[in-house]
Order: sequence, then structure tokens, then C-alpha cells
Amino acid sequence: MTGSRIRRARPIIPASAGALRSLTVAMAVMCYLACLAIGALLLIDRAVSSWTQGLAREVTVQVRQLQDVNMEEALAQTETLLKAMPGVTAVTVLEREAGMKLLEPWLGNRGLEDLPIPRLIRVEVDDRRPPDYEVMRNATAEIRGASLDTHRRWQSELTRMARALSILSYTVLILICLSAIAIVIFGTRAVLQENRPIVDLLHLVGARDGYIARQIDGRFLKSGLLAGFIGVLLGLLTFFLLSLSGMEGSGGVADASRRLLFAPPQMSLWTYGLLFAVPAVATLITLLTSRLTLIRMLRRVL
Repeated sequence: MTGSRIRRARPIIPASAGALRSLTVAMAVMCYLACLAIGALLLIDRAVSSWTQGLAREVTVQVRQLQDVNMEEALAQTETLLKAMPGVTAVTVLEREAGMKLLEPWLGNRGLEDLPIPRLIRVEVDDRRPPDYEVMRNATAEIRGASLDTHRRWQSELTRMARALSILSYTVLILICLSAIAIVIFGTRAVLQENRPIVDLLHLVGARDGYIARQIDGRFLKSGLLAGFIGVLLGLLTFFLLSLSGMEGSGGVADASRRLLFAPPQMSLWTYGLLFAVPAVATLITLLTSRLTLIRMLRRVL
């Protein structure tokens, strides 16, 4: 009719429903925790990968101070021996102060000058064609006071620690998903109970369960998407604030957060892809769980 206003049908579940808002807030918190867990997992993986690669490219030769041994001659002899070995790319004799700095965290910086601190030789190797470490060990052992450290023990410890932390992070993600499913189930029940008179009226006029569930699905779809994006934004904001907590190059959490947010394009694509997969997973969990819960409850109503 001309001049008449056509009223649009109101949704079964209004956007202002208290139970729906509570569900959105709870899911946003779950998504935020999931983003933190994913970020921590990426940081652990990259840090351990960087450490193990550094250990794989270097070995250390230690020359101890012994009686009747000229330290400078022993260092020169060891340096010449190492440079002649295949697979060695560079040999650097470190100053005595380098060994002293390694002991400072445990012994302090007083009285270290009087201690017989070993001299260190840093040996860089070709990781694609590494030398025969057994031959290198036997050769350096012929020089009095010299010994080889391939860092293999530290590398295995780092790998074991990374594996344990990764399992812990995956466990946290699984628990977050299970908690999200439980939250959606209780939230769906609360929403349906809050709007029970409308659902009963629809049943009286002959509406089927599938039709009612489809009408409600849209609300849960929006809630899942909104909660997911809120969680991702809060997660990114958290890592950004952590990146501002320390000066550049100071190490620690600040530098790790910067590397996470401002990584090279290839790594950033992988990082942000995982983080922004959280809204998709949250929406899927919300939609499927709410749909199954709704159908089950509607059948009980009948």
C-alpha cells in the first residue's frame, strides 16, 4: 500500500539479550587467551630455532692454564690446527676478559684477575658441511690444556625444553577450546530460556525446530565473529604494549614481542594468519555448538 510503512520482522533473539552479551564477553576472553597461547608458542619456536642454529654453527675450544705451558704458544698452536681442518670457516681467539664476563653472574667481578681462567677460542663451522668433530676432538686433545665443546648437550636440552613448552601451549589451546564449547552450551541454554515464550509461540503456530534454530543461528554467528575479533585485537594490543616495555636490543619479552609483530613478510604472513584464524575457529565453535544445543533443547520442549 502507498504511504504505509512495512514493518520488518523482529529477530527471535534480540541483540540486547543479556545472556547473549555475556556469551560474547566470555568468548572474547577465551579468544584473547588463545591469541596469547599462539603468540607464546610462536615465540618459543622461533627463539629455540635461533638458539639451536647458532649453536650448530659454532663450537668452542677451551685452553686451560697449566704449569709449564706457555698460554700464548698453546693458543697459537690450537688456532693453526683448527684453521687447517676442513669444514672450519673462521677461528677467533677471545680475550681473557671474555671468559671473565662469563663468570661474573656466578662469582661477581671482584678477584677474577687472580683466577686461572681458561682462554676460549670460537670456531665457526660450515653447517652444510660440518667438520668431523671426533677428529677435531682428538686433534685438540693432543695440545696440553685444550678441550673441545660442541654444545651438543645444550642443544639437546634446548630442544627438550622447547618440546615440553610446545606441548604445554597446545594443551592450553585444547583446554581453551573445551572451555569455549562449555561456555557456548551454557550460554545457548540461557538465551533459549530467556526467550522461552517466543519459542513456545512459534511452536504453537507450527514452526519446526530447524526453522527456529536457523533464525537464532545468525545471532550466534555475529557473537562468535565479534568475540573472535575482539580477542585478536586485545592480543595484538598486549604484544604491542609488551614491545614498548623495553629498549630495542635489550632482549627479553620486549624484543621477542617486536619480532613477533614486525617480522619479515614471510614470517608475518604465518603469524597473522594463525592469529586471525582465531575468529574463524571461535565462530565455528559457537555456531556448531549452539546449533546442536538448540536442536536438542527444542526437541525436549516438544
